[in-house]
Amino acid sequence: MKRIGIVTTNKVLAQSLAAAVNGCPDWGFEPFLLLDPNQAALDAEVLRLDAAVVDAGAAMEGSCETLRKTAPDCRLLLLVPQDGRRHAIKAVRSKAADDFVFYDASLDYLLAKLAAI
Repeated sequence: MKRIGIVTTNKVLAQSLAAAVNGCPDWGFEPFLLLDPNQAALDAEVLRLDAAVVDAGAAMEGSCETLRKTAPDCRLLLLVPQDGRRHAIKAVRSKAADDFVFYDASLDYLLAKLAAI
């Protein structure tokens, strides 16, 4: 079972993603809601997350870098708005994140990305 953290301040988004992930048991993901970005790095370390979906549109500046330092084995997938692509590309190039997905991507695409990283 792959342990997935959902890092966002948007509770509706986090609960919706977690419900969707729980509704697709074939993917083998166990979701965890990390609703406090200041606490996310510690939570990721304690929970021994395999990957984290980081909501970059919710002012998560620095979350990826902190997560990367605290939980270096945790793969990071940014969830970004269309106008955030430059930030996402910069984060991937600098190795602060492993990959990114746009908000308007399908849930299947997001899950496939999580499975791949």
